[in-house]
Amino acid sequence: MTLPEYLLRKNERPITWLFIRSWIPARTERYSWLRVAAFTVKSALLASLLLGVADVLFEAVSRLLVDNSGPATNMFFWSFFLPTLAEFAACLGLCWSVVSRICWNQRAARLAASPESPEATAPWPRLGLLRRSAWGLLYRTVVGLATPMLLFHAIENTRGAWAWRQMRAELKAKGECIDLACVIPPSARDEENFFATPFWQQFNHKKVTDAKGRTSTQWEQPTPFAYTTNFALPNEPETVKRINGVAKEPTDGRVDLAAWAAQMRSVTTNAAKARSGGRQLTFPMPAVPGDPAKDVLFALSKFDTTLSEFATAAPRPRNRYPTHYEDGFTALVPHLAALKTSVQICKLRAVARLAAGDSAGAAADTMLAFRLGESLREDPLLISQLVRFGCDIIALRALWEGMADHRWDDAQLAAFQELLGRRDYASGIVHAFEGERAMGNEMMEWLLRHRVNGVTELDRLGSDTPGNSDAPLPLLLIVPSGWLRQNQIGLLRGYQFIIDHGREAMNRTNRTVALAGDHLRKFDIDDYVVQMKTHPSPFNVLGGMLLPALGKSTDKANRAQATAGLAVVACALERYRLAHGTFPASLAELVPAYLPAVPTDWMGGQPLHYERTDNGWFRLWSIGGNGKDDGGTFRKLNDNGRRVSDDLDWPWPLPLPSRDARLF
Repeated sequence: MTLPEYLLRKNERPITWLFIRSWIPARTERYSWLRVAAFTVKSALLASLLLGVADVLFEAVSRLLVDNSGPATNMFFWSFFLPTLAEFAACLGLCWSVVSRICWNQRAARLAASPESPEATAPWPRLGLLRRSAWGLLYRTVVGLATPMLLFHAIENTRGAWAWRQMRAELKAKGECIDLACVIPPSARDEENFFATPFWQQFNHKKVTDAKGRTSTQWEQPTPFAYTTNFALPNEPETVKRINGVAKEPTDGRVDLAAWAAQMRSVTTNAAKARSGGRQLTFPMPAVPGDPAKDVLFALSKFDTTLSEFATAAPRPRNRYPTHYEDGFTALVPHLAALKTSVQICKLRAVARLAAGDSAGAAADTMLAFRLGESLREDPLLISQLVRFGCDIIALRALWEGMADHRWDDAQLAAFQELLGRRDYASGIVHAFEGERAMGNEMMEWLLRHRVNGVTELDRLGSDTPGNSDAPLPLLLIVPSGWLRQNQIGLLRGYQFIIDHGREAMNRTNRTVALAGDHLRKFDIDDYVVQMKTHPSPFNVLGGMLLPALGKSTDKANRAQATAGLAVVACALERYRLAHGTFPASLAELVPAYLPAVPTDWMGGQPLHYERTDNGWFRLWSIGGNGKDDGGTFRKLNDNGRRVSDDLDWPWPLPLPSRDARLF
């Protein structure tokens, strides 16, 4: 049985035309284009109807069996699966009817030339079951599956390519660059690069591809992490029991050096851990416990060589760690943990030196801690910027402790004040958003080139356990490239929401307007992500997986910027106290000797709130992320001391006994 014979037989059967016999064309009649359009529409509508009825019945049975009182509408089915299969059914109907039209009209032309031909009225000969089934399966596969699939892919790929060109033109007109090269910091010469030292070079690595095409990481040094095998601090000793971050007993917030000395001695003598095969931290400790500050300094002397290396490299103007940004979200950043540990070591050594009376050494350690955090300023990775914020908060603990005990002199305070006044977290977080966008775009480009590996990688990124993702990832192996382009567009639009929000929320010129629009912009972002997750389609299912929750990152950047501003004013207040013996009655008294102008709150652009206290200290606070003054209250607590509110104001900590949580 030939293909024309098979198609002609099928088109003469009533079931093909939904048993409406008036629609069945006569053999001598031409198969018009109107009939092609009708058959195409009929295929799409019939497929939609059958699938819709099946889904409704399935939902009804499920609700009866499971007693599910949730929503009966399967959004994934109605917004993703049904439209896709309806479009494919339309392609199937179009291919079937076009090929049928060709075969039908060829027969009509033969019959017009030979009106008396038996072909005009003769019935079709009967075929055996095996022959009919075998040839029917072959022709249905070619005409009803392979050809419609090719047509479906061609249509979707064309749509995706056109939309992608439009998207790139739109972004280019706005001055946006989505390529990875636009965010990668330029290379730096070793003599200018803070990270070009032996300690950091142990983390350098390269990608090596073997003869079978398998890629692995190869560390450039033969013994990687030789410096950091024991480059760590033990867990911070818990001197006060806390519940939900609230101390059960009052504490003044100072570092407990005695507890630290005991902790270091404990881990050093913990032979049981060494026998169990775990890593054992060791510190040089005096034979007999003595002054806690001196014991801690003696224990930390094991890091002196490394910290001296950092101090030597600190004046270098560039900070370029050789991250393999081309790896996208899988890029290794092993230096971040060591960097944060370095800052913690500097802070602890600075506090110990303060207690030992060495304020000059403590100031140098605190400055080095701030320099280590600022080494991430050029990095376009969001995780790097968040670690940068965290490092500076750790360094602020050392600065605060020296101010709490009045250990800094005017020159040291002026140096801290000048350093923190230059801190710019706003541009860093926006640049990180642009870096995340470039990473997301690069990943989509990689997915377009590597479908099989892409499914595994997306499954890892999109869910905690493989195969437990909201998106049907295995379908990525067969979907049109145009769908991936449409997902790429949706992902970039989501990133643009986030970047626009970041630029608005980090706007220095008018903080009041920026904060007023902050919540609206966050709503836009959240609504966009929710729409992608609750109304999945072939064009946004990956965007809902890959678009990160970056809205809170601006909150962290705002808090870091506001805290740096508080620190600048606190330094000026301490300098005023050194000169006059007491803190000023108002911040205006700091101008112009200690500040160029009355300081304003980063959150809202209004003057910072300040007042002297009866016990000889001061209260200084920012209005915080909610944009309103809560009287300097950081968090509200109930009668049992449990936290019952989000962060309210951001107050500079007081060195007085309290159970309240502290800003840092």
